[in-house]
Formats: sequence, structure tokens, C-alpha cells
Amino acid sequence: MTKLLPVTAYTIRRLLRQYQGQLKSVVVEGACLVADPEADLNAVLESLYLDEEEVRTQVAEIEKLMMTHQLLLKAGAKEQAAAIEDQILWIFGLKRIKNQASQEAAPAMPIMMAVGI
Repeated sequence: MTKLLPVTAYTIRRLLRQYQGQLKSVVVEGACLVADPEADLNAVLESLYLDEEEVRTQVAEIEKLMMTHQLLLKAGAKEQAAAIEDQILWIFGLKRIKNQASQEAAPAMPIMMAVGI
């Protein structure tokens, strides 16, 4: 079975810690292992993607995304790096909820202010 490189697993654990409390599983509860900073990330992938070929495909995609992420960080492209982080988290069945809530709240403010005028 294809496994994540140790440096990749370390970086993903760091992301999971960084966004702790801001992540929501998009998978049915109990259907698979949930990725968290202490989890065996390879086991999480194997529980999410039951087909060995699909696990291999996802590991390759994560490794490619991680290299792109590192290059973007070095170039100072933080917004693009954050988008890559979201893609990596999605592969693990997670999405960030903080950004979505702030995006939903932002359009509501002008509408509420317009109603009050």
C-alpha cells in the first residue's frame, strides 16, 4: 500500500492543529476514521478510499499538492496556499467552516444595513 511521506504527514498534522475547531467532517459520522493531529493519516485514507488504487491516487495527489503548497508559501502566495490546504483537507473528508461562515455573514451586513435605512 502506498503511504504518505513522513514530511507530508507531519505537515498535514500541523495543518490539522492549526485549524482545530474550524474543521468539519463531510463524511457520514461513523463511516470512516476522522483525520485529527493524532490520527494515523494513512489509516484515515484507507478508511475513506476503500479501493487500493484510489488510495494510491489520493496519496499521489496529496504529495503533489503538498509540493505546490510549499512553493506557494516560499513565494509568499498565502491565499493560493490556503486554497491548496483546503484541497488537501477535502481529500481527508474535512472542510474549514470559519471561512464559510465569514463569507456568509459578509453579504448579510449590507442587506441588514439597507433595511435599517
